[in-house]
Amino acid sequence: MPDNTTKEFQGKDIADAISKACKALNVSQENLDIEVLTTGTTGIFGLMKQKARLRVSLKKEYRDKPTGRSKKAKAPARPAKQPAAAKVEETLETAPAEEAQTVQEMAEVDAPAPVSSELLDQVKKDLGQILELIGFPSEIEISGDMDTVNVQIAGNYVKEIIDQNGKVLDSLQYVLRKMAGQKFPGKTTISVDAGNFRESRLQELKELGLKLAEEAKKTGKTRSITSLNPSERRVVHVALQDDKEIRSRSVGDGLFKKVLIYKPGSKGKKPSSRRRKGPRKPNNS
Repeated sequence: MPDNTTKEFQGKDIADAISKACKALNVSQENLDIEVLTTGTTGIFGLMKQKARLRVSLKKEYRDKPTGRSKKAKAPARPAKQPAAAKVEETLETAPAEEAQTVQEMAEVDAPAPVSSELLDQVKKDLGQILELIGFPSEIEISGDMDTVNVQIAGNYVKEIIDQNGKVLDSLQYVLRKMAGQKFPGKTTISVDAGNFRESRLQELKELGLKLAEEAKKTGKTRSITSLNPSERRVVHVALQDDKEIRSRSVGDGLFKKVLIYKPGSKGKKPSSRRRKGPRKPNNS
């Protein structure tokens, strides 16, 4: 009897996903019950694409249909050559937390490449289109310095672009780096700023890190700064690296992580004080 298991299939669009399902199950489309999970998207400027996903099962009348075909066990497919991106993910799973970000940043780019006028023009054009699409049309100044593209955004929407501690700014920078990497091979750093937000933000974080370190010394309690990107976390760690009484480390997943600032050995004090609440039980041993 044919298999009645429900399975999921993906494709660049719905038609492609259906074709894969028919081929895998060796049936025609009319013999399938198909549930569309996602229709797929083309993304923005070729980035952040999503595949179409289907949930597929054989129709009941087809499952009940007798067949003379004998089932043959399929030989396991030979594993395809592991792409570079998969190797990077595997490395990140086993790398220490402090090293994982460095591995990821190194994997995203290749050897340094000098900034060309074509790259500058393309970055300015792409950013202009993105800002128009999100409703923040702005003035853009762009310049090249060795292997770095420096971008300054000015105009009426600077406040909105640097809102949420610069998360929109970080997102724009990330997308532009990905887009440039597709068209211009080699390592190119793209730094996007608006209203000199980066400089003031980093100075603010340095001062905040030092202030929280002093609080951690006095109280013995852990202090934290949330939602920091890699460069922001680095500023805090560097600001505290010479303080022998304090430690700092990043925790969390994704691009934005939390930095914990604490005094070594102070974490164990809290549980013991909680356990001692109420009358102490006699020791019968």
